[in-house]
Amino acid sequence: MLIDISTALPPYKVNQSLAASELKKRMGGTSAISRMIDMAANQSGIDHRYFVIQDGEENSSDKFYTKNDLHFSPDTKTRMNEYEKWSVYLTKQAVRDLSEKNKIDFGSIDRLITISCTGFFAPGLDYELIKEFNISPNVKRTNIGFMGCAAALVGMNSVWEAMKQNENENVLMVAVELCSLHLQIEPTRDNILANMIFADGAAAAFFSKKYNSDRIILEIQFAESFLFEDSAKFMGWKIGNNGFEMMLSSELPKIILNSATPKAKEILTKKGIDISSINHWALHPGGRAILDSLQSGLSLSDEQLKPSRDVLKNNGNLSSVSILFVLKKFLENVNLKKDDYLCAIAFGPGLTMELVLFKVV
Repeated sequence: MLIDISTALPPYKVNQSLAASELKKRMGGTSAISRMIDMAANQSGIDHRYFVIQDGEENSSDKFYTKNDLHFSPDTKTRMNEYEKWSVYLTKQAVRDLSEKNKIDFGSIDRLITISCTGFFAPGLDYELIKEFNISPNVKRTNIGFMGCAAALVGMNSVWEAMKQNENENVLMVAVELCSLHLQIEPTRDNILANMIFADGAAAAFFSKKYNSDRIILEIQFAESFLFEDSAKFMGWKIGNNGFEMMLSSELPKIILNSATPKAKEILTKKGIDISSINHWALHPGGRAILDSLQSGLSLSDEQLKPSRDVLKNNGNLSSVSILFVLKKFLENVNLKKDDYLCAIAFGPGLTMELVLFKVV
């Protein structure tokens, strides 16, 4: 059962117009490139995002991508040093908040799952969290790396499998993404889109079947994965000499509409679930066009898309962390009723789709 979720955001808030202005400076500022950046900003569905870097702070003298008024591209090592510092800080903040709200006994945590696709270091986040919160040194550890925006639902699949084997397990799952550390300034369509939608944040989720709560909680009914054939060209994430490099196809919304939504319906039908019986949908806010395709393909109302669109508007695309922000909105702000179904869907490189069905208990 998903008991609760806590989130953490970095301190630097940047609105889309300022982000677009800064990106134009770094990409050369030609009229054609400027128009592409403005279009990406205006059609993103995003109002503002949060970053661990200060480059969006107009009066900051400590900018990551600017030195002595010159724009430059730090090497991957420099970016990973920042990743290590900020990922530890934000995940500790999220876990601490989760613990304070739920009075978690960290000695009772049986399994720790850490998730990220925007950085690596070892010993990693698992080590830092075990040390900080006195989690048992015998805790089972799983790190889910480089699985993109769908990774948190991959993690929930692992939670579901673990709890089928041992229903008494307590699981702590932590995700962190620092996309701003991978700004790419070559003026390509993929780079413009990635730079204008991705953002930073962290989240921690607590799962337990023996935790007593008087609040609404979500029980995982099943979790499914699907890898679309010959789809690697639609989404990719590579390690470069100057950060990680994103590949996003302009065909992605069409693929989601024409292939992913029918597959989601098929999965649910095979499980005996009538799609019309699903009251709530937690859809990964990968971008406005992605949500438009999901809404159209699944025949959902504006109200059903509101939690996902709100997360996109106020945070941007947080990669794997986004779906946890959306689920948190359901736990806190949506009128969930006992026995309601909630379906969560996210996409990752591959192209893969992860689907988790919850029931309100």
